[in-house]
Amino acid sequence: MILNLVVVLLIISIMIIVHEFGHWIVARKLGFQTPIFGFGLPFGGHIKLGNWKETEFRFHWFVLGGYVAIPELGDETSEESLKEMPNLKPMKHFAVWKRACVASAGVAFNILFAYLMCLIMVATIGPPSDAGNVVVTQLMDKSLSPNQKDFQPNPIAKNAGFLEGDVILKINHIKVKDPNQVVTIVRSNALKQVVFKIQRIKIVNENEKKEIVRLKVVPSKEGTIGIGLGFAKTAEYKKPSRNPVKWIIQAALVLTDWTVSMLFGLGLLFMNLFGFSPGGAPKIKADDLHGIIAIVSVFAQAITIDPKEIYRWSALISVNLAIINLLPIPALDGGHLLFMFIEKIRGKKLAESIQQKAIQAGFMVLLALMFFVLFNDIKGLISGKFDLLKGKLKHVQKD
Repeated sequence: MILNLVVVLLIISIMIIVHEFGHWIVARKLGFQTPIFGFGLPFGGHIKLGNWKETEFRFHWFVLGGYVAIPELGDETSEESLKEMPNLKPMKHFAVWKRACVASAGVAFNILFAYLMCLIMVATIGPPSDAGNVVVTQLMDKSLSPNQKDFQPNPIAKNAGFLEGDVILKINHIKVKDPNQVVTIVRSNALKQVVFKIQRIKIVNENEKKEIVRLKVVPSKEGTIGIGLGFAKTAEYKKPSRNPVKWIIQAALVLTDWTVSMLFGLGLLFMNLFGFSPGGAPKIKADDLHGIIAIVSVFAQAITIDPKEIYRWSALISVNLAIINLLPIPALDGGHLLFMFIEKIRGKKLAESIQQKAIQAGFMVLLALMFFVLFNDIKGLISGKFDLLKGKLKHVQKD
């Protein structure tokens, strides 16, 4: 498990470097100055690795991160920092479209990285099947032990026809990815009918036969139905094709499906923040927002259960990094693109002082959000929500 944690941290670091490399290579091609490329974040000291393409490459001790200084882009580089930039030439002004290309290049390279992961996956182990990844591990219709005084049996799932080993595919037409999602959807539909699409394996003449079952249940007022949930031991994949053209198409379809799911989740988050919640959709609360600790934990546990999950999670996190960077928050790539859009509409740039204040405000928002998700992550660790060492992901829903 410890080795998997190291592997996950390395992969996430690579994703960040890929993002920054996208900015760097496009900036170089379009004639921007890139005086510094930093591996890691610029806290504390650094080691100079060398110079190439008029760029000084640095290694910082805070390794989880990276950055490229592109002062002509109008990035966060301060006047004081400019004085310390090595080999800096007189600044040029670039057209909006060139600056927009540089600002969006990191996001584009993250998408390309995610696509590469999907391409390798479909070519080697095949595209993921439509089978679900969440299994019913236990029916909690009766007490397991006479010592469980606080446990209240819940026969709802048992009476509805659930069986141990059932694989949950969808709930109310929403594709299910993990146990937490099941719990969230069911809790948000207390005393309302919920439709489960289940895959069940039956033994017919000593052969396994898969069948699809639809079960209707009405959760209790607490939003429970009395089942234990866990991840299937391994995700299912279709047989890989021998046709490289199919790999290209399949990888694009898989990445599109995962990206749409992420955007759907982000849309739900914003709707919930403004008090809207579509019927049957899960309610995302502030406690459901998590950061790097949760990501590393779940990623490491997923590849502990099934090493093939490294492709899926690498692609998901890379896309997630791209989506977050596109948010129109000053200090993120989306913030720079927003400034450029305003400049294009107005016909002139916003005042430098306004941009700097907006970027500073953006940093404060990001810093506050970082501490908030860090608090949620630590709380999750203490409560056992993220089990870093046991290598199991098991969530039990009970009264």
